Amino acid sequence: MTPFKTSRLFDCTYSDPNPIIIHCGGTSSGKTYSILQVLLIRAITEPERVITVVGQDIPNLKKGSYRDIQHIIADSPYCQAHLVTHNKSDRLFEFRSGSLIEFVSFEDFQDAKNGKRDYLFCNELNGIEYPIFAELQQRTKIQTFADFNPTAEFWAHEKLKMRPDVSWYTSNFRHNPFIDPKTLNDIKGYEPTPENIARGTADEWRWKVYGLGELGRLEGVIFERWDFGAWPAEHQWHGYGLDFGFTNDPTGLVEVCVSGGELYIRELIHEHAMTNGDISTRMAQLAIDRRAEVVCDSAEPKSIEELYRLGWNVHPAIKGADSIQHGIDTLKRYKLNVCGNSPNLARELRAYRWKVDRNGKALNVPIDTDNHLIDAIRYIVTYKLKPKIIASQGGALV
Repeated sequence: MTPFKTSRLFDCTYSDPNPIIIHCGGTSSGKTYSILQVLLIRAITEPERVITVVGQDIPNLKKGSYRDIQHIIADSPYCQAHLVTHNKSDRLFEFRSGSLIEFVSFEDFQDAKNGKRDYLFCNELNGIEYPIFAELQQRTKIQTFADFNPTAEFWAHEKLKMRPDVSWYTSNFRHNPFIDPKTLNDIKGYEPTPENIARGTADEWRWKVYGLGELGRLEGVIFERWDFGAWPAEHQWHGYGLDFGFTNDPTGLVEVCVSGGELYIRELIHEHAMTNGDISTRMAQLAIDRRAEVVCDSAEPKSIEELYRLGWNVHPAIKGADSIQHGIDTLKRYKLNVCGNSPNLARELRAYRWKVDRNGKALNVPIDTDNHLIDAIRYIVTYKLKPKIIASQGGALV
């Protein structure tokens, strides 16, 4: 008997002897919870184990698996009895067995070379670059776990799925007997039934991916020519794009350069609740040259003025008729290379797609959601590549 309420996903995960176990599934299928429950039992019953939970970045860990494990422990007197300390600053749990569970992220594959472990859990695997995973896996002694929502095919489908030492499980909300009613209703609202279509909640792609846990193929993806790459040693020009956010939307800052006829991009900021002072401080911490051009969303002239007064070379992006389409057309002329630790940028590029009409025909209008870093790229690229427009309009076409 286990010290938790468990699902079938826990049973198959706990008993599976394969060195790599992958859970591909829809939202709220219980895959993350089940893996964390297995790791807690390992930490409590096996002495001196090092267990590492890795996410694409610390903010995502805090909102996801790190928060989940705290809920699991809070609901389990058994876990509480075996927990010695919880270091919130280091996101580290230590147990009476001498085992520990740590929650970390890695900048790149060189960073991932530091440290060894007995168990590894890569949470939201499609947000972690393969070189980082390969280094972590190589330094894991016993077993590796991973989970992800199947929004689109990525490196795991090519490098892991068909290997004999990898167990690959697919799950959805029906595998979770503990799902709360609101979440269940939200997921069922995606199903393209006549009632949901009439309500305007139906979304066939979301139903397939987040509902059924099936691999999604994004029809009408806007950017297809992109890949991961290394920041070039030399470039023709470079600059920064900044999209403001606060409560509902994150602030997004990217650095962009052109080299060899291709665009190279790295994500620098993707964070909520940042004031203009916070943005300025973070830019200084990133050692951004104050003379470098930073092109910002012109919807917030007060924010741009505040950053200017704080010493930054900021420029407003000017919005006009068909400006988004023109900006997208400009970006599509180039191959895009995502550099460094840029998980949110990669996620946006995978999901950015055109709206479709009732007949499924793509419209010439992008879906305006979760595209903050892409918008920031448009700002700086069109600013740098359209000097005549800048001279005539006093800013950037976006």
